[in-house]
Amino acid sequence: MGIIGKTIRFTLGLGLGAGLGAVAAMLAAPQSGKVTKEQIQNRLDEVRNAGKKAQQERERELQAYWEQEVQVSSSDKDDKGKKSDKK
Repeated sequence: MGIIGKTIRFTLGLGLGAGLGAVAAMLAAPQSGKVTKEQIQNRLDEVRNAGKKAQQERERELQAYWEQEVQVSSSDKDDKGKKSDKK
């Protein structure tokens, strides 16, 4: 069996194990499924919101960096043009 076959078997085994583990955890949970589902949904919402916030902050940082680079590049071109005019 080649590397691709081994990788597929490993991935399927990993997915099956994760699925069985999730089912076992739900069955062994000390609370109702509805409460567990709400907790999971709330946690996913928190993670999603944190990700969106981090994305927005990074976009602002990159935008500021890009604007600074554009200003530096244009001022460098202006400086070179002025120097060549003086010669």
